[in-house]
Amino acid sequence: MFFLLVPSSLGLSYSVVQIDEGQKCGKLGRIVNDDFFYYQCVKKGKRKVWEVKGAIPTTTTTLLPRNRTTQVSSLQEFVNTYAKSVVTIYCANKSGSGVSLAGVSGSSMSELGAQSFVVTNMHVVIDCIRTTSWRDNRVTILHQGVEYVGYAITWPSFADYRSGAKADLAGVMTTGQIPTASYGNVRAPQLGDAVVAIGSAGGVPNITTRGEVAGVTARDIITTSPAGHGSSGGALFNNDGQLLGFIYAGNGSLVNVVPIPQLCLSILSCATPINYVP
Repeated sequence: MFFLLVPSSLGLSYSVVQIDEGQKCGKLGRIVNDDFFYYQCVKKGKRKVWEVKGAIPTTTTTLLPRNRTTQVSSLQEFVNTYAKSVVTIYCANKSGSGVSLAGVSGSSMSELGAQSFVVTNMHVVIDCIRTTSWRDNRVTILHQGVEYVGYAITWPSFADYRSGAKADLAGVMTTGQIPTASYGNVRAPQLGDAVVAIGSAGGVPNITTRGEVAGVTARDIITTSPAGHGSSGGALFNNDGQLLGFIYAGNGSLVNVVPIPQLCLSILSCATPINYVP
């Protein structure tokens, strides 16, 4: 699985390269995220992040798979297990939410020493995007009671965002080490699927609601799981804790969510597209 992230506004590139466990590489450190090993290595004088699939012994509690239409019985258990990837983002006089994703690295992140890449909505951070230099595009990230400085580094062009040609998404890097959400091999959402929305409605972290999928298109998931102001950029999970997409709007009792494949069409240029599985 190889990702190449190109921020259209900056002209920068970020990559994660996959190698086999047996390949030689000077391992500097191992990071564990989801079902992958991540090794920082030096090869030909350049620092890169190598991704090696493998079984990871863990004591982390995981919830047993359910029938896809069965609602989560304990929201607290679900939050304890899956909400660690969801953050609150503050920009100017407003707040929103974001979700930490694995597998993104690059020159700006290396320069900053960034540990996490957070996806949020463009409309959450647009007032903090001042120049094409990431150093000027500062936001505040709140995660489990700790504040970190974040920097917007990738977003669609303003024209594409305003016209709706590209999804309402943006990427933010931070030195905070934030656990990541699982977005690989996510089962395709279907009508009636049970879902859970987690965001920071009103600036309050981990506001969590249950609902179901009411509609699916290539550009939208519509859900009955309620979400208030401040939940923009938050996560919609299926009942197995897989990330389906990012909350971006509400329409009465229905909520609009950007599906995860739109990442590759809006803020990432992916050699291998992110797709749902049956």
